[in-house]
Amino acid sequence: MKDTGETASRLPEISTKTKRTIAKAGMAVSLGSLVATGLMETGKTETLKKIHLWSGFALVGFSYWHYSLYNKK
Repeated sequence: MKDTGETASRLPEISTKTKRTIAKAGMAVSLGSLVATGLMETGKTETLKKIHLWSGFALVGFSYWHYSLYNKK
C-alpha cells in the first residue's frame, strides 16, 4: 500500500495552548509520583526504585517540553 501522506493530514492539529496544558498535567503527575515514591522508602523494593527513577526522567522531559512551547525572543 502506498503512503501518500494523507494519514498525517487527517489528524487534527493540536493547539499550543492544549500542548502546554498536557505538559503541565504531565509535570504535575510525574512530580506527584516522584514525591510519593520518595516517601515510600524506595530502597525496600526494586519496583519502587524504577518508578521513582522514571518519574524523575518524566518530570525532566515534561519540563523541557513545556519550556520549549514558549516563544523565545
